[in-house]
Amino acid sequence: MELPSARGTLFCVLLFVSSLLGSIFILMPFAPLVYIAPRLWRFCADRFVGYWLTFPASLCDFIFGVQFHVSGDLIERGAPALIIMNHRTRLDWLFFWNALYKMDPWLLITEKISLKAPLKLIPGAGWAMGCGAYMFLERNLENDMHVMDTMITYYSYTNQNYQLLLFPEGTDRGARAAFLSDIYAEKNSLPKYKYVLHPRTAGFIHLLQLMRRRKYIRYVYDVTVGYPNGMVNSEVELLMKGRFPKEVHFDIKRYDISEVPLDEADAAAWLNKLWREKERRLEHFYTTNEPFAPSGARLLWPVETKGIGYYCAFLFWIISSCIWIYFTYTMFLVKVYVVLSCLFYVFCQKRYGGFENFAVEVMQRRYGIAIKGTRY
Repeated sequence: MELPSARGTLFCVLLFVSSLLGSIFILMPFAPLVYIAPRLWRFCADRFVGYWLTFPASLCDFIFGVQFHVSGDLIERGAPALIIMNHRTRLDWLFFWNALYKMDPWLLITEKISLKAPLKLIPGAGWAMGCGAYMFLERNLENDMHVMDTMITYYSYTNQNYQLLLFPEGTDRGARAAFLSDIYAEKNSLPKYKYVLHPRTAGFIHLLQLMRRRKYIRYVYDVTVGYPNGMVNSEVELLMKGRFPKEVHFDIKRYDISEVPLDEADAAAWLNKLWREKERRLEHFYTTNEPFAPSGARLLWPVETKGIGYYCAFLFWIISSCIWIYFTYTMFLVKVYVVLSCLFYVFCQKRYGGFENFAVEVMQRRYGIAIKGTRY
């Protein structure tokens, strides 16, 4: 096996094993809190999942040498917010963890991501994301609106302030998605984009208005991501070719919610205007090879990540995984525990549609509240 492919395989194996074992040996022992103290469960699970996110971030940074350039406004972890980003590759959300860590490591705890629903089926990582109460969407507007209603209402009852990452384009800019975006542009007399897709405004508007009604939004963050020296388009490409981008650039612009129009049509026009500007910025970025001009407060974070945080996370997850594997291999009762834990996660998926939905239902019963739209 050539070295690049081996690197990709190593990365994927480390993430799979650590997330699988972490969901069994760290998250599962605290699962009774879902019944006993749902808000305390949310507090603990967010921190456990957030600390695991430091592990892939550390691998990208000091193991695989990806340079992350972050500029613009600081994302405030104490304020509920909506983060919107262009979706250039299927792994934008993974690389964004490094940007969050640079700005404020605690953002790995407070960030939530809207992801494609099939990802929740991945053993280990999918279970952990369910415990982390991520939002899983099916790209079916009616069903997705229901999921948004459920999860935003749930967030608002947890007493935690989250920043939810949404990709308004709905999918990454692959060849087929770009073709469909061009067809949409022709039908609606809109310009064809070379670097972004035309955003799908319906889901964005529904989520925005829902968060407003719940008084669960203070800011909207517009994030622009660019890859100046090659990119990884998918998980398969990373695994089979071991390809990592040399650099990833993020620029963040913060808008107070009062700056976003209340009227739905005006809010849709506001989003489309942002995307036109994003296309212009990306064209300049790729044609001139110049970094993004910092937005907002014009902050620039160091490219080199200093401190021992990455090293501590790397050592913790490597050593812990080895210990868990050893005890699983040598002790019968641990084997039984591992099997029962896996069966419980599978049960939650079959019965409730995921661990996040299980936690939602328990919170409803525990506090006697109605979380709108909950169904399985």
